[in-house]
Amino acid sequence: MNIVFVYKEDYPWDVRVEKIALALTEQGHSVTIVSRNLDQRPEKETIDTLKLHRLPRLELVPLFLRKLLNLPLWFSPIWILTILRAVRQENADLIIVRDLPLVRSALVIKRLLGTKVALDMAEVYPEMYASTALFSGNSLAQRLLKNPKVAERYESAVLPMIDHTLVMIEESRDRLLRKSIAEDRVTIVSNTPPTDKFRGVVHKHTGTNLRLVYVGFITELRGLDLLIEAVAKYIERGNTADTIKVDIVGKGASKPKLERLIAKLGVANSVTIHGWLSQERVNELMAEANVGSLTYRVCGHWNHTIPNKIFDYMLAGLPVLATEVTPIKRIVLQENCGLICQDLDVTDIAEKLERLRDPELRQLLGDNGYQAVRRTWNWDRDQKHLSTAMDSLFPS
Repeated sequence: MNIVFVYKEDYPWDVRVEKIALALTEQGHSVTIVSRNLDQRPEKETIDTLKLHRLPRLELVPLFLRKLLNLPLWFSPIWILTILRAVRQENADLIIVRDLPLVRSALVIKRLLGTKVALDMAEVYPEMYASTALFSGNSLAQRLLKNPKVAERYESAVLPMIDHTLVMIEESRDRLLRKSIAEDRVTIVSNTPPTDKFRGVVHKHTGTNLRLVYVGFITELRGLDLLIEAVAKYIERGNTADTIKVDIVGKGASKPKLERLIAKLGVANSVTIHGWLSQERVNELMAEANVGSLTYRVCGHWNHTIPNKIFDYMLAGLPVLATEVTPIKRIVLQENCGLICQDLDVTDIAEKLERLRDPELRQLLGDNGYQAVRRTWNWDRDQKHLSTAMDSLFPS
């Protein structure tokens, strides 16, 4: 098939977009990615086996207007015409849209040309918007553009017109089934890594000092303030500050707030926020760590998706320290690969940190996680699911 993959951000780079696009090319399909172009890159480019069609360059347009014109609004003429041009030039059989906002744009083209449309539902937008509004202070513009009720109505209207939907996890699939979407039109393609991502290097746990790592965006929903407060509580309970070190890698709106919290609690010697780092440096921190952290706030958003980092931690042989987010808790308990903390309970997180000082426990949990990824939670399995979904769209 000839496939156009619509991605509302700039490309490169996104881990999931790249994994799906490359998997499709390995399966014999031709893939063209249509993306935003805030970075003013060439409108057409080829990277490895992937062709790129970006939105028009607008170098003479003021930045604020360029951002406005690049917004992923389904009725945007720029988006519709760019997708339409790519579909015609590539003689596309299928449009895959990453996430909800631009689905209607693809459906407009489906009505014009008959091209099939699939949705890669990496995020459940109504749940994400509702959770963000609950825990973060949105501006008026954000409340208008990211209204959960509007997103719910939009989603309910477009889902029956989509030929197939890819979801991240069982909880997201089950939500669609409750919305009367046929089971044979939904496929789980999870956010799993290739088994050779860390070249078979698995952590060997020794000593009682803790070295935690978190990699991802730094927002209120990620619960990093809970982890920082738990470190302070851990020290209050009689553990010395030099027995715990937390490395937080990423960027996001909550970074200044977390830096103030670290200073207020006096844990700067134990907690470091690095910002974005090179992949090489991230891998070094993963190798130095002995616990992977996911102390997310429990909410509808996290209960319907899965972060790729849980599988990275498991593959690296790191026990997972997580809160009661439904899919994360299910996997951690099913595979016995970490400890689950009560939501919003920093004392419980601190107690779990104390338990993880035991290197034998860390080794057991880490080994279990590593074996679970090798056996089940890996990209080889999810590539097969992706191939099955494509076959169902165009049966021979």
